Amino acid sequence: MTSFQFGIGERWALVAAIGYTIVNVMLRAAAPSIDSVLGSLIRLVPVLVVAWIIVLRDGAREFRPSRPEFIGRRPIGLLLAGGATSFVLGNILYFGALREGGLGITVGGVHGGVVIGGIWMTALFLREPLRRAQLGGAGVIVLGLVAIGWAQTGGSIGELWWLGLVFALGAGTTYAAANAVSRMVQRRRPIVFVTLAASSLGGFVPLALIVAGRELASPGSVTFDPGSAVAVFLAGFANAVALGGLAMAVRTASVASVNTISSSSVVLSFAASVLVFGETGSAPMILGMVLVTAGILVAQLRRGGAGASAPPAAIRPDAAAG
Repeated sequence: MTSFQFGIGERWALVAAIGYTIVNVMLRAAAPSIDSVLGSLIRLVPVLVVAWIIVLRDGAREFRPSRPEFIGRRPIGLLLAGGATSFVLGNILYFGALREGGLGITVGGVHGGVVIGGIWMTALFLREPLRRAQLGGAGVIVLGLVAIGWAQTGGSIGELWWLGLVFALGAGTTYAAANAVSRMVQRRRPIVFVTLAASSLGGFVPLALIVAGRELASPGSVTFDPGSAVAVFLAGFANAVALGGLAMAVRTASVASVNTISSSSVVLSFAASVLVFGETGSAPMILGMVLVTAGILVAQLRRGGAGASAPPAAIRPDAAAG
């Protein structure tokens, strides 16, 4: 018997997709007018502040070796590394993709990287079984993303659209890696805001050092305008909601499942581009949206009538070691 899988983890993944849609729309206008590193730093501030306020309010017990709640040095190191990878490298690539490829190619490429990265990282690093429906759904999603990218290669898209696509795929892969790290750390117990606090700190420190170093070396080299900075800052709050949704999602759902559902932000971003910016959807674009939606639905099918998300597996002893 085949049933449709949409438990609490999948619902949180949908919340994340909505948050990322808001981020995509707001950054679409701001990206050409702000430095990539500075934009990434500003976008991260709300996440960092909210997460650390909540963690410090509880005494930051998970970061204190003397406390029984201490999660261990290895998990903390993984979260810091994951944050540095996704918030620094990933977000810089994201801004570059927006400049070179435009919104359609960027969103499509990012989610292509997320879905494909989630599949092989789930199998290789997390050792979680992949269902045929997940693989089939991911394949349909990738076909849809190809159609979306193709639809964006004409018109006003620049000659280096392909470079934007490469940047977007790279950014998506770093985001998939961050999801995998979050899943790995939280398989022992749910620590959503601890996860966000550590990963955001891992991204904030190198971004701040890069911005400060560039400005000291060449004053005025880090460019932005106030309007774009405000837009990116507000996008950071939506980003915080999205990251929180992902962190909640991977507590009970596999990374592969979460990543396929998060791809719905491609469809939502397309709807926003039509409703907010008055853009017209071409036939390949509409086909791509239909395929992405179909792939998301297919990926949530499972045999055996299991209607709820599977409970998180026990974390491996070596991953929990201090």
